[in-house]
Amino acid sequence: MKKEYKNITIISEIETKINTLNRTRNNRIEMSKRLKKYSHKWKIIFFWLNIEAVIFVLLSLGGKEVEPSFSNSGFSLIAGVFSIYVILLQYYVNELNYNERALKTHYHQLDIEDLILKLKKLFLEKNNSNSDDKSLIERFDIIMFEYQSILKNNENHDSVDDAKHRFNKIIEDKEFKKKKIKDFTVDNILLHVNMAILLFPIVTIYIYFLK
Repeated sequence: MKKEYKNITIISEIETKINTLNRTRNNRIEMSKRLKKYSHKWKIIFFWLNIEAVIFVLLSLGGKEVEPSFSNSGFSLIAGVFSIYVILLQYYVNELNYNERALKTHYHQLDIEDLILKLKKLFLEKNNSNSDDKSLIERFDIIMFEYQSILKNNENHDSVDDAKHRFNKIIEDKEFKKKKIKDFTVDNILLHVNMAILLFPIVTIYIYFLK
């Protein structure tokens, strides 16, 4: 539907921007939750990956008494490559700063909430006839400038955050709510790939043990 810009008033524009800011704020909330979830899952994954790497190395160094095939050069190579992979992966994930980004996003949504309250205050003043349109426009412009500055200085949310927000807002049927929005971000894919890699040392040790 084509928007009739000639019919725009300062009040209608304030209302539109409040809805926009609310949506952005809710998306930031979803983003913060998602990043915290990544951080928590990675802690669990690295706990087990490090244990497996240590077991791999110990078996390659002194596992001959347990099973002669553990002294095989192929097993030692696999153990070494796996240990290096865990070290490099841990460095890479630490650089992503999930916890820090989640906290920053949380403060970002609080900043947006402050702007929403300022816009609502303009409504109240207009309803009480305490401000003319010119004054409202000037203050509205200041608030929008603050909003644009906040957006420029903060990380943008992913489309999955907006999808989750809209899903939670629209769907009221509890049975339908069991369906989940799929997270196909690179972060989540990498996380699940490494959840599968947790099985690699177990399978490898089992295969060499049976030799």
